Amino acid sequence: MSTSYLEKFHLLPDETFVPVKVFPLMAGIAVSTAWRRAKLEPDFPKPVRLGQRCTRFRLGDIRRFLAEREARCGAS
Repeated sequence: MSTSYLEKFHLLPDETFVPVKVFPLMAGIAVSTAWRRAKLEPDFPKPVRLGQRCTRFRLGDIRRFLAEREARCGAS
């Protein structure tokens, strides 16, 4: 998936549901890492199941996670 998909994400509301493959692009991690961390880490964004074969992440959760990660890394 191309990063051009991410160019206008700043315009979307926090309530937007983001495809599972897009969140790892934003976070700089692998898809399998996102699934593992969502299962194991309490402060990691949790996937939302919208249907039998449809799972997404909330954009607001992703933004909060990335902001907190940046604050932690910037504070070091």
